[in-house]
Amino acid sequence: MEWFVKHALACPQTGTAFAAVSCMRNLNLILWYRGDYFLHKGNTISTTPVGITANDRRRDINIIHAFPFSPSLWASFSNNIQCPGNNDPFIDGCSKRPHCRFKNCPYGAMKENNLQAGL
Repeated sequence: MEWFVKHALACPQTGTAFAAVSCMRNLNLILWYRGDYFLHKGNTISTTPVGITANDRRRDINIIHAFPFSPSLWASFSNNIQCPGNNDPFIDGCSKRPHCRFKNCPYGAMKENNLQAGL
C-alpha cells in the first residue's frame, strides 16, 4: 500500500518522528516512528514484503505506533514538540542541536556556534 506524507514533525527530545500520511483509499494516519530516514512532506512510503520503502528506496523505518489522524491530535503534537525545523524546515543553525537525540538533524541544521564561527 502506498502512503503520501502530508505533514512531518521531528521530536529532538526522543529522537523519533511523526508523519501524517494518507492513502488512495482516503485512510489518514499519524505514524510515530524511528529510523535512519526522516519523512518529509511530499514523500511517498510503501509497505513491501521486505520492509518499508520511502520514495522507492528501502529504508530502516520502524513504526512505533499508528494513530487515526485527527486535527486536534496533530495540533497537540505540533504545539508540544520543540524542534525549530518543524516550523522552518530550511533552517541553517539550531540552538537545540547540543541536546537533540538525532545523530544528524532531520532538517540539515548545524549547531549555532558552528555557524557563528564560520565552520
